[in-house]
Amino acid sequence: MRYLIICVSLLIFSFLSQSQEISEFPDTLHVRFLYGSKPKPEHKKVQKRWFGGTLGGHVGIQYDSKRYLSFFFEGRAHIFQHNKQKNGRYALQTDSTFNFIMDKDVDSVKSLSIYIPITRIQKEKFLSISDAYIKETPYDYAFFGVRCGSSTYDVLSQIGVLKHFSYFKMWSKIFYPKKLRWRLIRQAKKNKWLTIKKKGTHKRIWERDTD
Repeated sequence: MRYLIICVSLLIFSFLSQSQEISEFPDTLHVRFLYGSKPKPEHKKVQKRWFGGTLGGHVGIQYDSKRYLSFFFEGRAHIFQHNKQKNGRYALQTDSTFNFIMDKDVDSVKSLSIYIPITRIQKEKFLSISDAYIKETPYDYAFFGVRCGSSTYDVLSQIGVLKHFSYFKMWSKIFYPKKLRWRLIRQAKKNKWLTIKKKGTHKRIWERDTD
C-alpha cells in the first residue's frame, strides 16, 4: 500500500510539473537558418554564386503558420551604413519565398530550424516588434552594420531569449548568420529545444556548424 501511494504521488507530481511547464510556455518561436554555400566546381555552370558564399546564408523568425519575418536589402547592399538612405527592409515572406531567397532555381536548400518555447507575453512582444519594424525599418542593411543575423538577434534579445547587446556590439559580434546559429544551437542542447535539420542539394558546398 505504501508503495502504491508513493507511485501515485510521483505520477501526480509529474503531471503537475508538465502542466506548469505547458502553461508557462504556451507558444513556440521557430527560427529558421538557411546555410551559406557555393557551387561545386563541376556544377559552376548551372549553380549560381550566392551573396556571402559559405559565410552567407539567411535567417528569419516564423511570424505565423504561413509567414516568416525576414530582413533583407533592396537594390545594392551598402558597405557602410546609410541611415538617411536605408535600403534594408523587414517583410513577411511565405515559406517558399523565404526558403529560396538566395536562389529561386535551387532544388533544395540546407536548413536548420530551432523551436524555442516562449511565454504568451514574449509572443505578443514579438508580434508588436515585428509589426513596427515592417512599417518602418529601424536600420540600414550594410556589410559593416546590421544584416539578417544581427537583425534576428535584435528581435530575440528584445523578447528575452538572448542577452541584450549595444547596437555596435550586436552587429559586430553577430557578423553573419553562423554566429547566431552557434549560440542558439548551444542553447538548444542545454534547454533540450527541438531542432530539425534538412540537407541541401549535392551540387553545392554547404557551410558546416563545425570546422
